[in-house]
Amino acid sequence: MYLSTEAGQFVVDLSAGAPAGDRRAIEYYHAAFNHYFVSADFDEIAGLDSGVFQGWVRTGESFRVAEGDDAGILPVCRFFGVGFAPLSSHFYTPYPAECDVVKADPNWFYEKIAFGLALPDFATHGCPTDTRPLFRLWNANRDGAPNHRYTTSMGTFDVMQNQGWIFEGEKVTRVFACVPY
Repeated sequence: MYLSTEAGQFVVDLSAGAPAGDRRAIEYYHAAFNHYFVSADFDEIAGLDSGVFQGWVRTGESFRVAEGDDAGILPVCRFFGVGFAPLSSHFYTPYPAECDVVKADPNWFYEKIAFGLALPDFATHGCPTDTRPLFRLWNANRDGAPNHRYTTSMGTFDVMQNQGWIFEGEKVTRVFACVPY
């Protein structure tokens, strides 16, 4: 399979099946809440797709994730917002200090390690080899509740910024974290 993306051109040989570690975070949107949500949990994805969690629909965006204990990868803390009724939100971070701050905030409930991500390179602020940028945008608590959108698409990034969402990442590269290709 030949593939051309914003990150470059790639060739993948699928004759032996899909590459190992092909776990994906799938993005959903809830129109009534005007919120985005990602999950890499197979049971949760099945529930979202079958309507167990009503109102959520796939956006068509997704990104690969690593396991939280892979080499060079940091575990990603997953939180559920409990202080923003009637709305709710999920928040993800691979940054240990940010995870600790949010754990101490009574508006957030720590759920689990969701998956793993690589961090941007300290010197270049770009992504390590074999990874690509993941961007995080915040809705600035629009409608009384925070919501974050995680995307690998610069097009989606630009659309969200034009809608008033604020990027959270490296100042120059805008990279929040890095995901496997």
